Amino acid sequence: NPPPPFTPSTHYRLNRDQIDLCYEACVDHYERVMHTVRARSLHHELADGFDVFRERGRGRYDMELDLFDTPAFSFLTDPRRAAWMPIVRKILGDDASLVHKGCFLSLPGSETQVYHQDGVHLNKKVHKPCYAINVFIPLVDCDVSNGPTEFCLGTHYLGYENFVKENAYTPCVTAGTPVIFDYRLGHRGLRNFSQDIRPVVYLTYSSVGSGKEFRDSVNFSRKRYRKLGDFAEMPLSREERARKRRRQEA
Repeated sequence: NPPPPFTPSTHYRLNRDQIDLCYEACVDHYERVMHTVRARSLHHELADGFDVFRERGRGRYDMELDLFDTPAFSFLTDPRRAAWMPIVRKILGDDASLVHKGCFLSLPGSETQVYHQDGVHLNKKVHKPCYAINVFIPLVDCDVSNGPTEFCLGTHYLGYENFVKENAYTPCVTAGTPVIFDYRLGHRGLRNFSQDIRPVVYLTYSSVGSGKEFRDSVNFSRKRYRKLGDFAEMPLSREERARKRRRQEA
C-alpha cells in the first residue's frame, strides 16, 4: 500500500529566520571551501575529500560546518530547543543524543546518488529496534525537479535491504520540514534538474542505550580525510571595495 499523504508540520520544524540562517551558512561554507581549493591549487585533493568537505557523487557535497556548534545555531543542536526532539525521543528514548550534523549540497545538474543505507544492522540474525535516526531538513522547497531524497520503504528491516522500485517514495516537503527516518533505511538523492542549489541540513541521533555497538567511523570520522585548515581570505565584493574606499577617503 502507498504511504499516507505527507502532512506538513506547523511546529516540529524550522521557522523562516532559521531556514535563512542555515541556508546562508551552507552557501558561505561551500564558497569558502571552493575559494580555498582554487587559491591553494588543491583540485586533485578535492577528489579525496577534506575533513569539512567531501564529495558524495558528482555535484553533491557533504559539508561539516563549525558554525553549527555556535550559540546562534542552538536551535539545531540544543535538545531543549530543537523542535523535532519529541519525535526523536519517541523513537529512540529519552537518552537520545546528537552524534553528527552537517549539510548536504546538491548543485544544479548533480547526478542521482547511488542507492545506499547509512547504517548496518547491529545484529545479523535478529531484527532489532531502531538504534539511530537521521533528520533531514531541506532549506528550499522540494519538488521532482530539484532532486529530493528518494526512500525505499521497508528496507530498514533485516533481510529486505535491496532496492525495490515499487516501494520507492519521495516526500516533496517545504523548506524547514524535517524528514525523520531509520538509519538503516535505503535512500538516495535524486538528480537536480533545476537551476538552483538544494541544501539540506542533516542531524544524526543515536540511543545512548545502544552503548558501544554504534560507532559509525565510515560516515563520521574526520581522521580519514586531509585537513583543509583555515580558509583562504575571500576577495572583497564590488560593494565591499567601494565601502572600504569611502572609509579611507573620509
